[in-house]
This record gives sequence, structure tokens and C-alpha cells, in this order.
Amino acid sequence: MALTLGTVLQMFSYFPYAAAFIQPEGDPAGVDPGLLAVGLAVAPFVFVVVGLVSGHPRWPKMVLISLGLLLGVGLSIGLVSPVLGAAAGFGVGTAVTLRMPEIPNQMRRRLLAVGFAVVYSGVFLFVATPAGVLSGAVLPILMVGFADEYGAWKHERSAGETAGPA
Repeated sequence: MALTLGTVLQMFSYFPYAAAFIQPEGDPAGVDPGLLAVGLAVAPFVFVVVGLVSGHPRWPKMVLISLGLLLGVGLSIGLVSPVLGAAAGFGVGTAVTLRMPEIPNQMRRRLLAVGFAVVYSGVFLFVATPAGVLSGAVLPILMVGFADEYGAWKHERSAGETAGPA
């Protein structure tokens, strides 16, 4: 539920942010500060919702860390593409803010999944731009959930093997 609500809310931040960098044909290159402000103003609410709904015990601290990661990761990868930077920042921020299950090495799985989603979206962004923008909006947060499901499956499987037959 936390990832679903976070993804829906992220759309209200991601798409205005992405649209801020798109200029109509014939206009000089630039950034629309109004759309950029809307995108950045909605971003904290994504992490607040993910932290609260998932029941993270230290959600306020994780939200602040996630906002720092959104800016740091988003700006550094945003030098290649602002849309890709936003996707990476939201993915990493969500991985940190979402309550961690009691599974060993789960943060590593989450970050690898987000990294895979960002690379995948980057390939699409340069090959088929609309598909890259859409996949960047949805995949990073989706892959955090996929990593948690995979981690739970692997943990259950390894617990079953160590217990032996009954």
C-alpha cells in the first residue's frame, strides 16, 4: 500500500519536474521555474507517505535522509538527464524510507533493483524518449517492492532448506 500511494503521489512531482525541462519547438533552451517548483514542492510528501504508511519507526529521520538523497543522487545523475536523475533519486529515497523487513542484505537488493531500473529507463530514454520518461516514473519504486518480494522469497526458501524435512 505504501509503494502504491507513493507512486501515485510521485507522479505529481515527477511529471511537472520533467516537463520543466521541455521547451516548445522554436523557443530558446531553458527551464520553467514554476513547474520545477511544483515538482520539488511535492517530493517530500512522497517520502512522508511511504514512511507513514509502511510503519517505519523512524520515518521523520528517514524522510530527511531521503530528501538529501533525492537531491544528491538526482542532481549528480541529472547532469546526464534530469528525468533520469529524478527517477534515481525517488527510487533510492523510497528504498531508504520504506520500512525494512527482517531479511539480511535487503537494502543491497533494493539499491541493486533501483540501479537496474534506472539503467533500463536510461536506455529507453535515449532510444524511445516517451517510453523512457514513463518507465522512469514507475519502475524505480516498483523495483523496490520487487526486491522486497524477492528477498522474502529467498529468505523463506533458505529457512526451509536449513530446517530440513519434518
